Amino acid sequence: MHASVDRNEPGWLKARLNRQLSELVRLSVPTVLQRLGIMTMGVVDVMMVGHYASTELAYQTAASIPVVTVLVISIGLMMGTMVLTSNAYGEENYEKCGQIWRQSMFYSLVIGGIGTLICLIGEPILVLLDQAPDVAAGGGRVMQILAFSIVMNTVMLSSQFFLEGISRPLPGMIFMAVANIVNIFLNWVLVYGNLGFDPMAAEGSAWATTIIRTLLAGGIFLYVWNLKDREKFGIGKPVDLRWKSWSKLREVGYGVGVTNAVEHTGFAALQVFAGWIGPLALGAMAICFNFYGLPFMMAVGIGGATAVRVGIAYGRRDPHDMMLAGICGSVLNILIIVPMMWFFYFMPAEIAGLFTDEQPLINETVIVIQLASFFLLLDTTQTVLGNALRGRQDIWVPTIIYLLAFLVLMVPLAYYLTFSQDRGLEGMMQSVVIASLLACVFLVMRFMVVSIRDIRRYGRE
Repeated sequence: MHASVDRNEPGWLKARLNRQLSELVRLSVPTVLQRLGIMTMGVVDVMMVGHYASTELAYQTAASIPVVTVLVISIGLMMGTMVLTSNAYGEENYEKCGQIWRQSMFYSLVIGGIGTLICLIGEPILVLLDQAPDVAAGGGRVMQILAFSIVMNTVMLSSQFFLEGISRPLPGMIFMAVANIVNIFLNWVLVYGNLGFDPMAAEGSAWATTIIRTLLAGGIFLYVWNLKDREKFGIGKPVDLRWKSWSKLREVGYGVGVTNAVEHTGFAALQVFAGWIGPLALGAMAICFNFYGLPFMMAVGIGGATAVRVGIAYGRRDPHDMMLAGICGSVLNILIIVPMMWFFYFMPAEIAGLFTDEQPLINETVIVIQLASFFLLLDTTQTVLGNALRGRQDIWVPTIIYLLAFLVLMVPLAYYLTFSQDRGLEGMMQSVVIASLLACVFLVMRFMVVSIRDIRRYGRE
């Protein structure tokens, strides 16, 4: 049953808001920093390879199109771990939390293994994406190295999402902070050929990523396995792998996986289109999306914390807290993102200069970064709201919204504006603004409809 509350008491709303905001900030800070750490590793890779050679940056960018697509889909498939763990935690069913983690570990090996096999194909995938022969060959080699990191990433996600679901995101942040320091060192050694190594450029950066993900997976698994209250969560109990016993874990994952696949496939298509324009356009998109990923990952972190808060309230059957958690998450995102829009619009050349010294590439990147400022708020807001709906186990309607916005609308519109209207990268980015606006508006509407329905439903219990 949901928590018993008297909403006629003076200061009820203020007390609820204060509690939600304080808990959201407590969860958001380490979660945001952990997500930023993931993105920062990618940005460092691009910066160090970009300063080595623009050709190597093209190899790295081409490889990232299928590899990141596999990673993003696997993240979605694993999201059931966080959602169901937070629901069970809200119910105070702690042994169920541990059961979800154990089943999730097995699931992570299956998903990661499939992703690894896909990425091992390498060059033929890039050829199918119509990349230039030299880019497909170089990018294919990078893909094959990164393939071995896919399964390590899903294993890491299983433990990370479990910890976030039980409101303990701090360990993941600490692991990621250490990983970023090691990543810089490994890139310095392997990309540029220091300490007696031959320079390996983009391939060296890929090896650094694979090593880091392996260390992260092992470290965070051992942390969960040795929790002080491991008996409370039943960490060491046998794994129940009967198909029906973990059907909900898969169901939530399928919905979020499809959502992530749809959204990322749309943006991957834009990178493919940029590759058709030429190496400079591809490099400009890589720089823009990598830097854009920093504020976006902040929104993902806030969204993750929001999903946990909504999920815990859902486990308690407390519809008012579910609604307040979603609203607080959205407001917190707006407060953080609005100042960053200014930075994108007024300092694009300085941002581009962080990634490359080649002036033609900087010139090409400036307009892309400026246009990104227009959809930054819309895209991050819809991300937070999508996560809020996932925490409440509302999966498939948001998935349809993402499908319509980022695949049915954005991709054809991007092609039309970019090539038929001959507007190049500017037209491509304008299509993102329109798609993000559509997704944001419809997700706001969906969140309000679901929240009002829950208040009416659980208010009668």
